[in-house]
Amino acid sequence: MTEQAARSWLSSRPDVLPALEIHHRAALEILQDHRKTVADLAKVIALDPGMSITLYREVNGKLQVRGKPQVESVQAALSLLGDGAIADLVTEHKVLDQTHPDAARRQDYHQLLSRCYHMLAQLDRFVSLQGVRSINEIRSAALLHNVGEFWACLFDPEHYRKYQAQFHDIGIDANSAKSVFGFDLHQLGRLLVEIHYLPALVGESLDERVPPGRKARLIQLAADVSHHAEEGWYHSAMKATEEVCAAYLNQSLDGFDRALQQVAIQAARDCPFDDVLPAAARLIMLPDRQGDAVQAPARIPDLGDASGFELGVKALLKSPRASQAQVLDLLLTHLHDDLHLSRAVLLLLSRDRSKLGARAGKGLDEHSPVRQLVIDVDRAGVLNTLLSKPQALWIDAENYHKFEPALPSRFKSTFLHENFFLMSLFVGDRPIGLIFADRALSVTRLDKETFLRFKSAILLTNRALAYLAQRKQQATA
Repeated sequence: MTEQAARSWLSSRPDVLPALEIHHRAALEILQDHRKTVADLAKVIALDPGMSITLYREVNGKLQVRGKPQVESVQAALSLLGDGAIADLVTEHKVLDQTHPDAARRQDYHQLLSRCYHMLAQLDRFVSLQGVRSINEIRSAALLHNVGEFWACLFDPEHYRKYQAQFHDIGIDANSAKSVFGFDLHQLGRLLVEIHYLPALVGESLDERVPPGRKARLIQLAADVSHHAEEGWYHSAMKATEEVCAAYLNQSLDGFDRALQQVAIQAARDCPFDDVLPAAARLIMLPDRQGDAVQAPARIPDLGDASGFELGVKALLKSPRASQAQVLDLLLTHLHDDLHLSRAVLLLLSRDRSKLGARAGKGLDEHSPVRQLVIDVDRAGVLNTLLSKPQALWIDAENYHKFEPALPSRFKSTFLHENFFLMSLFVGDRPIGLIFADRALSVTRLDKETFLRFKSAILLTNRALAYLAQRKQQATA
């Protein structure tokens, strides 16, 4: 029944997954550089689900007609195409920015790809521990392990966001996709493997049972780690996954979690997207899975400047008189003084949630118009989208033109800057506002490392606010 539902759903959806603009541009540059080789192009396409799937459909589809074995990696597939066919595949491929101009859907897809790149990083370590060969084959399959979710994210965004909300509420083990879509996303993935002639290893990794093949099992384990990390690193499901991985890889459980986290940190640094929340940013999140106890932040790996802020928050939470206002003031001070963001502004929702107004800030002069900023939420555009879930956005000179129509006119005329960070503030599952930060008065440009630390600090703030809210609720119960 679920397979029939998945086939019916696919029949009304596009059959081409768009390429990511960053990869498509890199592929075009390689084609124009006569010093580059097919191997250089393969490295780029092997990171892009859209171009990879199109390549397999072109090559394996013809091989099947001829009764020949299908290829199992991007590198092998490219070796069977002529220069003209390769050029056509890249130049004629649809690109995400053109097919899906809405920023919210692109951000969801970027977040999903960020998880996939984290999975690949964990897989590389697992493969090295196991001494597995055929690296190109296993990485090519792993990139497409979430192929069903790619289609759901881009071509049914409303249901995909409902699925994501359920995952955050009850976790991956609840198989929440069926209640939203009527089928499991792995089932959808297996259909896409069949339809687009994807490598057999992709289908094997999507088997609901534990596969007999070591490569498929390693992909499954890396996928489980990356998926659970979307919720944090300290909940019971992640701990159980760590135990399973350590046992399969014949590793001591002592310190295994830290090794996974170090891989996640490096994956975050390598991630090409600036509008995502990488798994490493959740290293400072309090346990918040249903059934887990709320407690002060656990001791976590040092993430740089954020560690001093972390210690300050921990010290504040120990005080019975600690308030949410104190936590927010500590955050703004950290952003301004430690991360050297010239303006750090707290925008809070009004009680009736109809207005978003500036309530506090660092780096503002006495007469700054920012202090009087008030925005109608129903006209807040992308700011309102950010309030739908904990998420961050980095707008810079290169992408400003894409977001500019979705930014409120009052916001643009008040801040008068095209390079800034934004992130939503939450208390539990309730949005309370946004944090704006930039370097408008500094010669130092915003960079990825600062963005990661900005997000990490606000994630910790969100958990600290939730902790204080629950502590107050328990005190008055």
